[in-house]
Amino acid sequence: MFDFEKLLKAIPTPLMILDRNLCFLRANDCYLTVTNRCWADLEGRYVFDAFPESPERLAVIKDAFDKGLAGEETHIERLVYAIAQPDGSYTDISWNLRHVPVRARDDSIIGVMQHTLDVSAEVAAERMREVISQEYDHRVRNILTKVSAIARRTARGTATMGQFIKDFEPRIASMARAHQMLVHGGWERLGMTELVNSELQPYAPQVSGQIVADGPNVALSSRVAQALGMALHELATNAVKYGALSRPEGRLNVSWQTDADGTLNIDWRESGMRDLASDSKVGFGSSIIDRILPSETSGTVKRTIAPDGLSCAICIPAPQAN
Repeated sequence: MFDFEKLLKAIPTPLMILDRNLCFLRANDCYLTVTNRCWADLEGRYVFDAFPESPERLAVIKDAFDKGLAGEETHIERLVYAIAQPDGSYTDISWNLRHVPVRARDDSIIGVMQHTLDVSAEVAAERMREVISQEYDHRVRNILTKVSAIARRTARGTATMGQFIKDFEPRIASMARAHQMLVHGGWERLGMTELVNSELQPYAPQVSGQIVADGPNVALSSRVAQALGMALHELATNAVKYGALSRPEGRLNVSWQTDADGTLNIDWRESGMRDLASDSKVGFGSSIIDRILPSETSGTVKRTIAPDGLSCAICIPAPQAN
């Protein structure tokens, strides 16, 4: 003899049956588990008393039940339910609902069955893809805007195409290094140590022993990492062309630390120079350091030029740094 109860228990997805008055007749174990209910709480209860709905949702769901009672199979896709948890919190789940009439031996309709498919993971994945797509579009636009600005500003300070390419390419390479490291880190955080090393490493072979860099591997936000990377690139380039790294006796010390409140303090200090001019021309590189970096990080920059070298103190507030 056919054992309906055993079949009901064996179905691995949530299923429940309502009578013609939309009161609970049956519910399988999976349905009870997912909704965090016991059968004693549901048996014989009107479905919308057991699970209250807003007027708008009630109209949609009741219409599906009524059509089932009229002999029509219906489907509702991706309906979100807020399921109460034992601790009093709520968890949203997305269900695809299928409603079919339940018939007696004489083919009369005695109720409606709702079969449920949990598509929460699929919905979450689609939402994540949308977020990623929007974020990717935003970042690409942002990158192109920055590249365009760098190209224009670099061109203003160069007289020939050859000089433009010589100045422009390293700046783009600096941006690319920061982006590559951010991608490897899930585009969320980049360590200060990695950022400093990436900007100084290209010059290491030619200035071996002249550079000391030390500080904790503070986590930087993507926005701060990009702006700070560009500033460090300009400082390093200037040091190699005109500063401490342009002569064997020059020294560069880069140190950083965080205050108790998380504020990041960076000290770039060049020494071993003689008669350094204090009225150097202010170009795009200086603009990146003195204007763009503070604007992007809500921080401050103080550069000091003395006869024996240059120092640059950068302070970035904790919420921006982290």
